[in-house]
Amino acid sequence: MDIDRFWVLIEQARATAGPAADQAVRDFDEPDDDPDRDYWDFDDVDLQSAVTEVNNDDDDDDEDDDDDEDDVDEGEDDEDDVTDPVAAALLEILAKLPAAEIAAFDNIFEDQRARAERDDIANAAMLIEHGFLGDDSFDDFRAGLVALGRTTFEAALNNPDSLADHVLVREIAAAHDPRWLGREDMLFVASHAYSTVTGEDEVTFYDFAEGLRDADAQDETEHVAEAMKPRAWELTDEAETRRVLPRLAGLFYERSMRNRQRAMDRLGLRD
Repeated sequence: MDIDRFWVLIEQARATAGPAADQAVRDFDEPDDDPDRDYWDFDDVDLQSAVTEVNNDDDDDDEDDDDDEDDVDEGEDDEDDVTDPVAAALLEILAKLPAAEIAAFDNIFEDQRARAERDDIANAAMLIEHGFLGDDSFDDFRAGLVALGRTTFEAALNNPDSLADHVLVREIAAAHDPRWLGREDMLFVASHAYSTVTGEDEVTFYDFAEGLRDADAQDETEHVAEAMKPRAWELTDEAETRRVLPRLAGLFYERSMRNRQRAMDRLGLRD
């Protein structure tokens, strides 16, 4: 599979998902949501969870591992709850391919996500994703960038501030409830499809895919990503953030910094 074929499959999934492909992900979807309620009305549990992700606490990681094991035991018969519309459409597409093609797709997917592992994109993600960004949520964000299609993805690599023009990002900015660009389900579509096609456990997929990876192509991807790496800056440096990401900062800076500071204050932490 080449890069053009990869993006064709992404676009096919987006077409199947329809308008939902360019709609933000919500934590809940109640028809009677109050549009005038406080935008970031965390309770203490939600707030602790958000900041814990940012801090990457080791103890919580161990607890998460235990929870994941429980989830696997309870969810083996429900296709691991792939509910995202783009991911669900992509799962159906990939499940019709041979195992080697699924692995090739996932290797390209990982290479594309690696291209977006940059400080300027991380800061754009932090603005869009409400002032918080942990390793897991940045994984989800970069997967969501791929799910927006090749044109949007390449434009974001060229200039992350271009995301301010996207309808999904505009939706997040206008919403009164937390919504997200990140699409976690995209990270696991290929392993689900592989398991469906082969009958093998999903955990065997990653070694299989790695064994088919073109080491030279991976090295080239990493080299290009490193060469394009921009200068890092702290998002709390408002002047620099507004200089580098002026439109995204206009949409999100005050709200994201307010959310972040509120969380730090309530938890007794210093930013």
